[in-house]
Amino acid sequence: MRRLYRENKLLYSCYIAVLTCVSSLALGLELGEVKLSKKADATGYYAWIETFRGSFNFDKTNNLFILVLIGIMLFLLVRNEYSRRSKGCSLFFSLGSSSLLLIGRAFYKENNLDKIFKSVFTMEKAMLILVGYTILIYFIINAVMERLIPKVVHSATLKSYLPKRFKITIWSCFAAIILAWLPYMILCYPCNFTADSRDEIAQFLGDEEVCKTNKTICYPEESTTLLNNHHPIVYTLLVGSFAKMGLAAGNINIAMFLLVILQMAALAWIYSYTVNYIKSLDVPILLQMMALGFFMFYPLVPIYGMTVTKDSLYGACILLVTIQLLKMLTNKRLFFASRREGILTFCSVLGLMLLRNNGLYISIFIFFVLVVIHHKERSNSKKILFCIGIPILLYGGVLLKVILPLCHIPGGSPREMLSVPFQQVARYAVEWGEDGFREDEIKKLDRILCFDGDLEVLKGRYDPVLSDPVKSKFNKYYTKEELKDFMRVWLKLLERHPGTCVMATLNNVYYYFSVDYGKPVIYIGAGSNGAIYGIKNASTTEGARLLLLRTITALKDSSMLGWAFSVGTWSYLFLFAILYIIYQKQYRYLLMILPVIINVIIAIAGPVAYMRYAIQWIVVLPLYGVVIWLCCKESDQTVKSIHVR
Repeated sequence: MRRLYRENKLLYSCYIAVLTCVSSLALGLELGEVKLSKKADATGYYAWIETFRGSFNFDKTNNLFILVLIGIMLFLLVRNEYSRRSKGCSLFFSLGSSSLLLIGRAFYKENNLDKIFKSVFTMEKAMLILVGYTILIYFIINAVMERLIPKVVHSATLKSYLPKRFKITIWSCFAAIILAWLPYMILCYPCNFTADSRDEIAQFLGDEEVCKTNKTICYPEESTTLLNNHHPIVYTLLVGSFAKMGLAAGNINIAMFLLVILQMAALAWIYSYTVNYIKSLDVPILLQMMALGFFMFYPLVPIYGMTVTKDSLYGACILLVTIQLLKMLTNKRLFFASRREGILTFCSVLGLMLLRNNGLYISIFIFFVLVVIHHKERSNSKKILFCIGIPILLYGGVLLKVILPLCHIPGGSPREMLSVPFQQVARYAVEWGEDGFREDEIKKLDRILCFDGDLEVLKGRYDPVLSDPVKSKFNKYYTKEELKDFMRVWLKLLERHPGTCVMATLNNVYYYFSVDYGKPVIYIGAGSNGAIYGIKNASTTEGARLLLLRTITALKDSSMLGWAFSVGTWSYLFLFAILYIIYQKQYRYLLMILPVIINVIIAIAGPVAYMRYAIQWIVVLPLYGVVIWLCCKESDQTVKSIHVR
């Protein structure tokens, strides 16, 4: 393209005009059929053009703005020459992300793929959208990988930039973060409260009427408590203890506020530690400030920090584990020689498991990967055994297998691991009805899902984006044979109509790869969940809280800034980090990606896809930006060493 740009600018401009038109049309097109309101007698290509025109979404002003913006951007990007490796990586990423964006928009519209495959016309439009998205993303990714990132890394201005009145230390960062979060602490006093938190308090207080998990879990006959490990038992005890102290003192609001203040302080310290660690990697101070600014000013970070939920602290532990893995990669000798790093890794891994049950699976996987990598280094293997193996043993062996059974506290319900098959069976019933089942199959499914043999009841429980209604009537007194029968029937249904089952899962998780989402992304206030135990927000700040909620909702739904409040955006940034590591051939950095990858895979098998699960790893992304920086620098050093030789 550079040669065409130099030798024949007219032909180059025509080429850019075609790309611009296709890309802008892709951004403006609505999925689905559009009926002709005028010239209904039009036929042939004219009818297609009229229908196509009617499905264009932008108004004239916005359309012109987008057209000019894309034209200028492509004119500047396309003329550059990119390496074959960059082109291959960019094409793979652009095609994959465009396809996922298209699928996500279709599910957002109608909870199926009819908006893409319903007719020849919808398929034509979907193909045009796919091509337009791919063109845009392809050239942007190429330019970012081969032009933008190297220029930023080698920028003398960036390296020489120094703030005049702010010195990066762990305590200065801590003070800045707390100061930035102070308005949220005032507005949301005493806390934001969730249904899970309500259940945790009910467990601790033995409140059978409010507790919901006791209806899905079988307790031992000797049990005298409602405590269970559906929600991590440690966090349940923490929340319950503060609530009980508050009720005994006559002011549960102060108790809950103290709890979230401790939680916010822990989060602020961990984020400050992260920025301080980034500083130690000799990253320009402007990038350090950007990481600090993210933790200070991205509103979902303090909002979830003020929410009584284990997810914020769990995400902080994922961040700490990722930092420890990065330390292991960047300075292996110092990491394995330091007792301090061993203790910090030990505490991070243990916290990961204590704050969420799936932390055990993440820790086990990382442990085996590290053992395989370091199996020839005996001293390092011992350190890994101490740092990760012993926490796994303490949690998985001692707590789950000894302490909880001795206290007659049951674990979680197996239904939590069956969200995918439950949701697939329910959608199968919706789409195929009684004709899709044999009579004995319905009976076997009924023994687990308890719908009285009436498929209409099962259909009524189906929510395309949430499996909880289907799981709500799970038979906690099931036998192993009944569960085996259910799984056999599910496998038969999967074999019979695999498309239906795949659609059920995609519909349930599309928010992880889509920029569209119709439900709230945050909790603001205690609401009805907290009111049960007298947890109420201050009436004087009610208007401000409502304004905050409306502002976040408006930003989420806006065309300009909505991307910042969509899980899909952060998912693609995470995938880009992986792509750049592969592009630079710095494969060892994939090790530090493992905690988030496993967490996302587990989340996909969960009951719902929404921001509360994603915030656990969104806070890790500033660290991935640093890894991109390190990859670029190390790649340059490798090239220089080759030239020297």
